[in-house]
Amino acid sequence: MPSWRVHRTVLSQALREVSEELGALGERFVKGLYKGVVEPDKVSDKAVKIRVRITRSGRVRVRSYRGYAKHHTVDESLIEYYYNLALYHARRRNAFLSGVALGRAIHYAQDGSVETKRFPVLNVHDRVEEEIEEAIKSFGGDVWKLCRSTKLGREASTQGLEALCVAYEKTSRLLKNFFTELAEPVDVKELRRKVRMIRIAKIWIAVTVAIVAVATVGVSGLVIAIPICIATALYRPKTYYEAMKAGLMVLKPYSFEPAY
Repeated sequence: MPSWRVHRTVLSQALREVSEELGALGERFVKGLYKGVVEPDKVSDKAVKIRVRITRSGRVRVRSYRGYAKHHTVDESLIEYYYNLALYHARRRNAFLSGVALGRAIHYAQDGSVETKRFPVLNVHDRVEEEIEEAIKSFGGDVWKLCRSTKLGREASTQGLEALCVAYEKTSRLLKNFFTELAEPVDVKELRRKVRMIRIAKIWIAVTVAIVAVATVGVSGLVIAIPICIATALYRPKTYYEAMKAGLMVLKPYSFEPAY
């Protein structure tokens, strides 16, 4: 999106579709939304890249690099993280932080509505952003009627008006999905039990793999066992994400260092 004004305008228009649901979280939530929808341009998320290199001597070197998360080609996992974090804070009755998190998810979704390249060497990003600004000025309220009545079914566009409607569609979808999930009852006790059982199972798998590897091929078997144990520890089943949405745990994405 070309400006904070556009980010906030798209959000304000989409909020009209969930006006009844907003009452459950109040003004603090809305204040957080308007803060979060522009905040990634001020408080950046970091992208993490891991590089593994084998030297001539046979040693393995692992290095991590940190850069700023891309906005127009952002990984969906960052949007999903902030969406889940919004539900986490909402379940814990922190309406402001819930709004900030959902606003950040919306920011990236809106930015991703602008397709940055049409051909490998031709970046149309700036032109599309100018067209978006012009569409809002020229069509006024009619542009939102058009966006509400049009179902594009695509994730990005190289045409300003269409990209604006895609951004509106994404924003509306995130808001509706958020309130739909928030209204669903959650069995917190059962989720805690499932998470505990999964963690116990992971420990047993790791211990079993290590014992079998050592018993079969000796200490050198740990070369095979250790990567399996690490993969088991890092694996996140669906239950973990359900627990996050229920306010029980926070799962930060492996490829990012989010601001929250």
